[in-house]
Amino acid sequence: MNQHEKSVGQPSCEMQDGMQPAQNGVQAAPPACQYPSGDQHANVAPAAPQPERWGHIPAALRDRPQWVLAGTDKRPLTADGRAASSTDPSTWTDFDTACRAAAAKGLYVGYMLHESDPFACIDLDVKDGTAPQVVEGYHNGIRVFDSYTERSQSGRGFHIWIEGNIGKGRRKDGVEVYSQERFIICTGDVVLDRPIAARPQQLAALLDSIGHEQPAVSGMVELPEDADDWHVLLRAVSASNAEKFCKLWQGQWQEDYTSQSEADLALLSIIAFYSESNEQVRRCFRDSALGKREKAVKDDRYINRTLSVIRGRQAIEQQRADAIKAQMPALNAAIDAALAESREKQRFRFKQIGEGEIDLSATRAPSMKLDMMLQSLVFVAAEKPLVTFRDMPAIRVPPNVMGTLLAHNRTEIEDKKTGEMKWVPTFNIWQQDERRIVVYTLTFDPRAGEFCASPDGRPAMNLWKPKPHNPPADWQARVQPFVDHVRYLVPDEAERERFLDWLAHIEQKPGELPHAHYLMIATSQGVGRNWLASLMACVWSGHVALDYDLKGTFQNGFNGQLSRKLLAVVDEINEGGTGERWQHSEKLKSMVTTSERFINAKYGIQHSEVNCCRWLLFSNYESALPLHADDRRWNVIRNPSEPRGADYYSKLYRALGDSAFVASVRELLLRRDISAFNPGERAVMNEAKQSVVATSMTHEDERAAELVASCTRDLVLADHLFQFIYGEPPSLSPEASRRWKLLAPIAAKAGIERIAKPLTLGGRPKQKVWVLRNPQRWKQASTLEIERELCRT
Repeated sequence: MNQHEKSVGQPSCEMQDGMQPAQNGVQAAPPACQYPSGDQHANVAPAAPQPERWGHIPAALRDRPQWVLAGTDKRPLTADGRAASSTDPSTWTDFDTACRAAAAKGLYVGYMLHESDPFACIDLDVKDGTAPQVVEGYHNGIRVFDSYTERSQSGRGFHIWIEGNIGKGRRKDGVEVYSQERFIICTGDVVLDRPIAARPQQLAALLDSIGHEQPAVSGMVELPEDADDWHVLLRAVSASNAEKFCKLWQGQWQEDYTSQSEADLALLSIIAFYSESNEQVRRCFRDSALGKREKAVKDDRYINRTLSVIRGRQAIEQQRADAIKAQMPALNAAIDAALAESREKQRFRFKQIGEGEIDLSATRAPSMKLDMMLQSLVFVAAEKPLVTFRDMPAIRVPPNVMGTLLAHNRTEIEDKKTGEMKWVPTFNIWQQDERRIVVYTLTFDPRAGEFCASPDGRPAMNLWKPKPHNPPADWQARVQPFVDHVRYLVPDEAERERFLDWLAHIEQKPGELPHAHYLMIATSQGVGRNWLASLMACVWSGHVALDYDLKGTFQNGFNGQLSRKLLAVVDEINEGGTGERWQHSEKLKSMVTTSERFINAKYGIQHSEVNCCRWLLFSNYESALPLHADDRRWNVIRNPSEPRGADYYSKLYRALGDSAFVASVRELLLRRDISAFNPGERAVMNEAKQSVVATSMTHEDERAAELVASCTRDLVLADHLFQFIYGEPPSLSPEASRRWKLLAPIAAKAGIERIAKPLTLGGRPKQKVWVLRNPQRWKQASTLEIERELCRT
């Protein structure tokens, strides 16, 4: 069975535990306040073709012979590479043929819509600058149509597939609808795993809204301030694009913009995203380095011209979002109700708790005298100097940005030149005071104090902050829902006790990394594993990486989410094709075993930390994490296959909002006797793990085992081993480089070992030799003995 055939028919894994399928099968967009306009999708590269996902495409589409190929330029191609036509069926082919040809050539597959088929596709476009409100509106529409939906080729937009014939295509404001003479690139990157459904009322409402003209945008409206300057700037320096904001604030625009006016527009856009008051935006902008030039200071005309463009754009985006929401007026109440308590929104909130994000609305602008600043602020003398609060280390900004945040604090001093008293910013005095706290980097080490040495030996500020703990007197009664749910998730008593010890070890010994981690497998969604992960995010708030994007880390190298983490939760580990999974498993092994970790954050300071992060992986597939029989790192638990009732999960999720319940769980873990727990113990080989090992056999693994069983010689040349396992010589393989990297783990599973040094055999160039059997004998043999064995029939 080839890689594509193996993936056909596999269900999507997008739905979260405990969700009701009809309402909550789609991942929610982040709240609109999470991103400044225009930056939420910056620097997102289109996804490469991923053939292993094409099997997720509905059979209703796969069964029709209306398939073509496409490259990055999105031009349709025939299976043999010629130009395909949306009106010429002779240039189309069947699904399997298209997949084979596309996979071999590294291209995409696409479906040709035709008036004779029953399908239509709604294309929701997302680009740089698309407002979060618009994206949220798209998600609302996905929920309402409740039909098969996948991400587009770019990885940003969405394709909703429904039954319907609309004749000529329609498009407006990033929303396009087609049912004929159009081809759609299909990715199989599932957002909502549903059959393709007929939704005539919803489709009619959508087409009606597209047909309406957009109302004109009114001019700028002066609105009152709803927050002080401190909160506006604090939101900006705490957002995902904080580094961009800080660079603009400091006047560093030359690398990223062609003119300062363009940079002014970018900075004003960010500030305006957090404040509806034009006067506040003008005031904050003038506090920045960009706002100091004459045309911005002398009067309001220049700023107003730029700001009017921004406000006009915001008004248009709001109208688009309102129009999308108004497309299905009869269902708006249901949409709002579903969103209010949806599991996705809860999941996002718990992810923020796990990351330790600050409640900005509750954070007061501090009134600080010099002695308070000397106690509360830390100067990080890194390559890019930063200033942070000791009690709010998540706020780390350049000195001049911190100066703006604290500008309301002023001190009266004597002017040395005139002898007169004058008021100056207290922060300016702090910057010159030799008593200020200075470190040279950041680190994380639960075994050390607030200030310590980083793994590379530099004086550092420790991001580990012990959490206060006040359990209720009746904690033993309150903790019962947790105990019951763990008993349900882990039916085997011995496994359950071991898992609870593992969790308690995190609470009691946070700086001691155990040898083994956990993989939980459930054959169906909704059993409540995500509830368990959300609870742990509440128990160890700030130290849990919920929904960790493991594949994204492998691809882009950014691992900032692992900073300060005691636990990382991967919601669906079954990603990538067969070979790719083996590559990822080897990289993951390195991540979980290293004693120190270099944090390569996309934004902010890079630094080294002690690795204290445990891993909890969830999957619906036994093939999720390929394991060798001698694996020592992963305990495997098979969860129940049948979820409990909806009321059961509703009660569980309500409990997460009870701080006394969370404190009770922490108290249980803190008091649990773990004297018998051995953190250095190897993972247990139980029945669940045996099943994972058994399903980890790929086609290549089977070929390697077959070679060991059938070959009469003990030795084989590297090129011959490659050809036997992959079915073609390395000189003819378009993926030779990648396959050579995968050869070693495939061979190891079959017991095939490599002789360390290449050998000169028969006067030919040095060649690598692999040992099929008796490795100890052949690793000590002479070159002549090896050559004789290779020549033996």
